[in-house]
Amino acid sequence: MQFEWALKYPELYNFCLKFNLSELNDPIEVSYTNLEGILQEGPQCGLVALAICMRKPTKDTVEKLLTDARNSGYTYNGELFSAAEFLNLVQKHLPENEVSLYSGFLDSNHVISFLLKGGLMLVPYDCDKNHTPCNLNGHKAHWAAIIGVIVTSTVNFVIAKHGKSKNLAVWNIRDLAESNSQLVEFSEDRKLSNVKYKLPINGIGEENGLKCKSIWIAPTRV
Repeated sequence: MQFEWALKYPELYNFCLKFNLSELNDPIEVSYTNLEGILQEGPQCGLVALAICMRKPTKDTVEKLLTDARNSGYTYNGELFSAAEFLNLVQKHLPENEVSLYSGFLDSNHVISFLLKGGLMLVPYDCDKNHTPCNLNGHKAHWAAIIGVIVTSTVNFVIAKHGKSKNLAVWNIRDLAESNSQLVEFSEDRKLSNVKYKLPINGIGEENGLKCKSIWIAPTRV
């Protein structure tokens, strides 16, 4: 039977069937936290990803997070272009978890090991038209919640949820890592819009920005 391993995860099982992901038919290891999604309204992808990880994916939760982020000086409209500032917000709203900022390439044994232990991650990446990771130098920067990992004999995949779809996504971790590692520029189109964005002083590609950054949420404090 195809994808028999996923039968205990109905949403993931249906996803595998729908897209006939034969490469996932016989994985070596899987870790998956079944979390409900919510659609974002405006540039609130990071706040929505956090609400998903909080297991409180409601408009009320997102609105409270937005108010807190504004009052803390992290955002104007929900945008979060500083992973370091976002970290402070995550730590405040997930006090029972050990939350940390990771700097580095995501396609690594260290990352895979963390996810296999049930860890969650908040990861910025460039979002293509179909919401998959792409490489646009940060012009389509978007936050996703990484809620699982699938290890196969050839390729490792992450399981994600984000604010542009209530459905889960499965991505090659190499694609996500490459996208995350090239977030260096704020979009000119966004600069020309009438929306005001809160940006790190030295830009999104520097230490206080998004490039090669992710936020790790351990299941419990150790």
